[in-house]
Amino acid sequence: MKDNVKPGEKWEFNDEVARCFKNMLERSIPDYQSMRALSYELGTRFVQPDTLIVDAGCSTGMAVEPFVERFKDTNDFLLIDNSPAMAAASKDRFSEYPGVEVRAGNLWENLPLRDTASLVLSVLSLQFMPTAYRQSMISAIYESLAPGGAFIFVEKIVSENMDDLMVELYYDMKRRNGYSEEQIMDKRRSLENVLSPLKPEWNVDMLRTAGFDKVDMFWRCLNFCGWIAVK
Repeated sequence: MKDNVKPGEKWEFNDEVARCFKNMLERSIPDYQSMRALSYELGTRFVQPDTLIVDAGCSTGMAVEPFVERFKDTNDFLLIDNSPAMAAASKDRFSEYPGVEVRAGNLWENLPLRDTASLVLSVLSLQFMPTAYRQSMISAIYESLAPGGAFIFVEKIVSENMDDLMVELYYDMKRRNGYSEEQIMDKRRSLENVLSPLKPEWNVDMLRTAGFDKVDMFWRCLNFCGWIAVK
């Protein structure tokens, strides 16, 4: 379904967004397919048999879907999202997979799981959480991981020195992908005080403060970054 969402005053991940979410991401995230492919290829290197794979902020389940297809016979899955519409979409997507549990609720109500996960994904999700809570959430994710487990973390960021240029290029990309000027500005206004990106180094600092001693950026395009952190 094509993204023609008319956002309200404050952005919501509602049923309408859930229905067109795939198209929205493909047209709104630069180098989207490469990010997805790299997240999967990296993540598979760290999956341990008989452990959980967790998607923290699962949306409609697209990020974790290739892991479910590959590891459904050796691993269980826990998917968490605080949007009832997104959680319902994930439940529908994985309704025939008994090893996939989907919970609608906040991350802090479901984590940590104490050394039971070998892989945790957070793809474009913590950026919607109040900044005051993010360190505690990343620390909870660290505690949830078994030794040798990995955290795949993808976020929108604020560029250190050329943020205006990165944003300008980002909006040019959205125009090329068919979004009108009105759509771009409406979504920007709707996301104010809902999406709060941080500088890349601040995200790295939170990962290290949580206890991760192996942290590296595996992907960046314009004002979006992906990190892998290993316990």
